[in-house]
Amino acid sequence: MHTLDYKSLFLNINGEFFVQILVLLFCAGLIGLERQISKKPSGIRTSILIALGSMLFVKYSIIAGQDNMAVNADPARVMGQVVSGIGFLGAGTIMNRQGLVAGLTTASCIWVEAAIGAVVALGYYVDAVIFSLLCVFVLQGLSKLEVWFRLSKNVKGSGRVREGVGRFINEDSESDSYED
Repeated sequence: MHTLDYKSLFLNINGEFFVQILVLLFCAGLIGLERQISKKPSGIRTSILIALGSMLFVKYSIIAGQDNMAVNADPARVMGQVVSGIGFLGAGTIMNRQGLVAGLTTASCIWVEAAIGAVVALGYYVDAVIFSLLCVFVLQGLSKLEVWFRLSKNVKGSGRVREGVGRFINEDSESDSYED
């Protein structure tokens, strides 16, 4: 009868695992820091935990797939389940308040953080850093562009101020109008 040997990434220390942890902390921490500075619900701790969980699922499914005892282990199926689970978690951050949808960007960040965790687990460190920087650029750079665009529209005297997705408030009256 075959007995399982005790296995652990921490007991079988190698430099690659610690590099993965450091890259993950940098990437997820960077996105989380942006969210924290922007005073959004998902901050540094949440971002790191989401990416870490994703990395662990993918990393250990790869290890299980290499183990002769785990015949049915498939890292691709695990990553598919991570995507579904993270989608459910992200859906919990989306709110509908008075006809406005809020939290879509936070949900999107959660999804990207999980993807970055999987990318790190697969060993694509440079890609993970690039995607993290791209995510921060989209969050900060395009946010400033949206504000500028919104302000330039209001300066032209339209008389309406955009207050969320599809909702405009007429400055002259108390009534609201909705547009797509």
